[in-house]
Amino acid sequence: MALWQPLWEQFREHGRPWLRREKRLLWELVLMLLVALVIGVYFLEHFSARLAAEQRVQLEALARQTGLRAAESLAGGDLIGLNVIVRETRDLKPVAGARFLDTAGEPVSGSLPELTPVTVEVPVALPDGELAGALQLAARPDAAPRQRLETGYVLVVLGILILRLAGEAIYRRLFREAPPPADATRVEAPAAANVVGDGPATDPGTASEQGPATELRLSVVNFDHFQQRYTRAALTALLDDYHHLLDEVAGLYGGRVVARLGDQARVRFGGEPLSHRAFSALCAGLLFLRVARLQAPRRKASQAPALEFKALVSEQFVDEDSWALCLAGIPGRLNVPESELTRAELDVKALYQSERALVVQAGDRQVRLQPVEQLAHRYQTLLRTQAERVMGAGESSGGDSLSPSK
Repeated sequence: MALWQPLWEQFREHGRPWLRREKRLLWELVLMLLVALVIGVYFLEHFSARLAAEQRVQLEALARQTGLRAAESLAGGDLIGLNVIVRETRDLKPVAGARFLDTAGEPVSGSLPELTPVTVEVPVALPDGELAGALQLAARPDAAPRQRLETGYVLVVLGILILRLAGEAIYRRLFREAPPPADATRVEAPAAANVVGDGPATDPGTASEQGPATELRLSVVNFDHFQQRYTRAALTALLDDYHHLLDEVAGLYGGRVVARLGDQARVRFGGEPLSHRAFSALCAGLLFLRVARLQAPRRKASQAPALEFKALVSEQFVDEDSWALCLAGIPGRLNVPESELTRAELDVKALYQSERALVVQAGDRQVRLQPVEQLAHRYQTLLRTQAERVMGAGESSGGDSLSPSK
């Protein structure tokens, strides 16, 4: 068990996510193989039947010619002549055995092998038409034509499968989501001035830093409804409790809040490599959604509305497109563009179901959004611990007093 345990863990972390991600392609290849198998069986059986028919026609023609030679010997009981004819006939390439029968059907000379694919029997008659007996010829088994056909067919099927895989690889390379240009990844500094609610201000100079970064976007579900129902001061109080949670979560994973909740919230994660900062953004997003759900009973107890959020982790889109993708996601779930799961190595750390991916429009291209269910087991345990830590910090800071007043 100790020997197989590391292999099983490696399969769970790498093999199962890959199988889920490539399920559509694998099913397509399996279907192609099944269709090729059915066609191949039918085609080979048809070929075998045609080959047997051709052998039968060839043997019948040879048997008639041999019967003309042996008619006198067979009628006169010349066994020596019949044995010579049998030996000469058996030496021919398509013949496995020859046997002469008298008019009563009894063997006179020669023999036939026990198992033969094709056996023919023709009557032997004298020139005046009198029946002298019969001649039986057995075809020599020749598997070479069928083997050549089977080998060629297998090569054709393998070639088609390889072409399908090559086509898929070319398609993914040509139409994969390319990262935006450097100037498109810039975070706009003036957005920090319009943040709703109180909280630590973001440094404009820091917010406009250049360089590779992964962003966590957060949108409030039904935020337009809250804007219409609450005054600005009440809306600020409503969001303030979640602002503190977001600041706490971002600090745990080295993120920086660039835009606050209510103003197209954005948390920036920088540094290298890509897999590290993307995983930090993923953990921060899942942790914030978790503590927001844990916050709901406390807020309802104090007669304050509990908010629900949509989250997105991405680095390949400009601000407008990433915000549109965030709004198109599933409430209470964190969504990641499917192409970024593999590129950022998140597919081996997160659990998701590829068949639940959403196809949404971002600018002039379609994007598959993958809702992430949760992290792998060892990361999920740490996430629960951090959620308890954040909720404890919220209680110690007097979070219950932050209920809105209309």
